[in-house]
Amino acid sequence: MFAVLIMGSCAEQETKKGILTLHENYGQIQDIISIADCNSPFGTYTTEVHSLSDGSCYFIQKFNEAETAFRVRVDSTHQGYLISENNSVIDTLSQEDVEMIRGHEIHKMSIDPNHFYSKLQFKSKVIHQEKDHELYTGEDRLGNPVRLLYSSAEKLISKIESRNPKDTTQTIELFYDTWLQSKYGAMVKEIHIVQAKKDTFFFTFKSVEIRGESGNTKVI
Repeated sequence: MFAVLIMGSCAEQETKKGILTLHENYGQIQDIISIADCNSPFGTYTTEVHSLSDGSCYFIQKFNEAETAFRVRVDSTHQGYLISENNSVIDTLSQEDVEMIRGHEIHKMSIDPNHFYSKLQFKSKVIHQEKDHELYTGEDRLGNPVRLLYSSAEKLISKIESRNPKDTTQTIELFYDTWLQSKYGAMVKEIHIVQAKKDTFFFTFKSVEIRGESGNTKVI
């Protein structure tokens, strides 16, 4: 899922039993532009994602300088297109492929989970990495189950577990590992992703830019 070229592939949400409350300044964020160095079982590559205020995103993935970059645009109505370097449409993506691409909006998923998931509700108290967390369950846009681990002490999402849209028998576990502070709140610096309980992908963000109501911020 996360090596696309190889594998083909609200600030606050009230629930029945708990409240998932994130940093109040997250609501001021409009656009997030990030670039990550990625290490996977299939090699190293870079991933660039533009998460925009209208709900659209722009995705670029490249494995080496000699190779043509893989470019995708997903619009605000969740229609996805494979595009050329000059933004001409080459092909239309399936909805499963669209959700795969949206699954790379790593920062926006942590600051606005309601943009990606519905029916989020508190399930239970759990221990994750020796810390108290709350488990929330919900659904992705295709109706597949989702589990979020949330730290109320830190007001951060620690883990998101979903299904691979291309093969729903596989789990995708996204772990938020390290964070950096910004005037808009904590922004993730490093993550790792475990696919199908066996393949691990490491993302280290080398550039994160936030465009928000109170100005632009270069976090990294």
